[in-house]
Amino acid sequence: MRDLNRKLLVSVFSAQEAREAVLGGGRIVDSEDPKSALGNISPRHIMDISDAVLDFTRDLDVQLSTNIGEDQLLFRRSQDGRAIEKSPYEIAGKAAQAAIGVACAMGTHVHPVNLVKVGLDGMETDKIGEVLSEVVSTLRRTEHFSHTQVMSVLFAQSLPLWEERRQSDNVRRTLVGLREFDPTDQADPKGFDLQDYAVGTLRDRRGEILFTDRSQVSLATLIRSGVLPQGANSTTVCTNELFAQTRYFPAAKMPDRRTSRDVIAAMVDVTAESGADAIMIDTSILSKVSNICLVDTAGSEMVNINAVVARDGLPLRGILPLDDLRFFVDYCHYRGIAANAAGSIESFQVQQLWTLLPALDQASTRGAASGVAADPSGVTQEGSDTRQYRVIKRSLVRGLAPPEHGGVLNLPVALKTQAGAQETIRALLASIGDVRQKLGLPPLKSFWVDRYGDPKPVEL
Repeated sequence: MRDLNRKLLVSVFSAQEAREAVLGGGRIVDSEDPKSALGNISPRHIMDISDAVLDFTRDLDVQLSTNIGEDQLLFRRSQDGRAIEKSPYEIAGKAAQAAIGVACAMGTHVHPVNLVKVGLDGMETDKIGEVLSEVVSTLRRTEHFSHTQVMSVLFAQSLPLWEERRQSDNVRRTLVGLREFDPTDQADPKGFDLQDYAVGTLRDRRGEILFTDRSQVSLATLIRSGVLPQGANSTTVCTNELFAQTRYFPAAKMPDRRTSRDVIAAMVDVTAESGADAIMIDTSILSKVSNICLVDTAGSEMVNINAVVARDGLPLRGILPLDDLRFFVDYCHYRGIAANAAGSIESFQVQQLWTLLPALDQASTRGAASGVAADPSGVTQEGSDTRQYRVIKRSLVRGLAPPEHGGVLNLPVALKTQAGAQETIRALLASIGDVRQKLGLPPLKSFWVDRYGDPKPVEL
């Protein structure tokens, strides 16, 4: 498979997580705060991660990457909360400043061709092009970072799935913990009482739980702790909204209000025309916590393993089927840029993609490569089993690496005893095994993995 240069991008938050990513087969070590879909991270953290990679023995070159946030629209706000651009160049200028900053933090000692990811969700096409072009042109002009690559990051979405799941108690609770909500009128049909979800979920800046008992929660304490703004007159809130792509890509056809090939083509076109090097299609944090992922395994050459996976009572559902992902990769290559698939990709999805879609350049992960932290001394309690507090484990990273980098198949141990799952898993193993045999690859190793990332061989 020497004609392939496929890479797994692993998002990490610390030096130890960087080491775990490299040991598991990650080729791009990405600095990211796990508290959001594409969270900002401080330059100091980026430097620590860069040093850890530089200090570690690697069989293959490892790139560094980081991002400048998922929302470049965070600039001056009016009293009623509306975002106001003070000048025509404010957004692009701030994005370019941030890009130079993170490029400096990554340095060039690990790899001279690092990646800067630019989150662009919720922007009109013209604004996307303006921001990307400014970032690309600025980095190209610098003396030390002229080889830095730029990757646009745009989100796939299914509005019907989101609207169906946003009312779930578990979804609301998780989004409250991530502070993905805004105050709303008490008559809002999408509104709910924040007091019902505050206990055990809301944390302060140090990560400490704010409320341990319902009696501690009131409008006054929520305002005092900075959860609600000064002047709020009720504890009614609603979860944040997805930016509807029908507004931001008005020329694109979206018959089922799901990201279509028209939208994909528009995303790729504006990325290529701006001079950027790659595009990542990810999913919003709102979709992630609703158990909505990028890859739809139903109705295609893929084995529909999504159908037997559920979290918090919500079945796993995907947005883009294999044919749309193939279009994404082919169209990226037609326009001369690299294609990166993200969006809560799981081992049982990506190991199918690596064989069925061999031209895919990159896949990105955090969630599927992270497990619950456990103190081996038993002095402290185990970490929380949530996106923002799980940690990267090398055994789980291996589950997403491509075959040429030692990739294995990891399956949630819960499927071991789930009715109907065994037949689907057998079909999955047979399907991947047949393609690997045709490609001259060794048999795929497969493992059950628990919440800590501990693997045990699959025996069916």
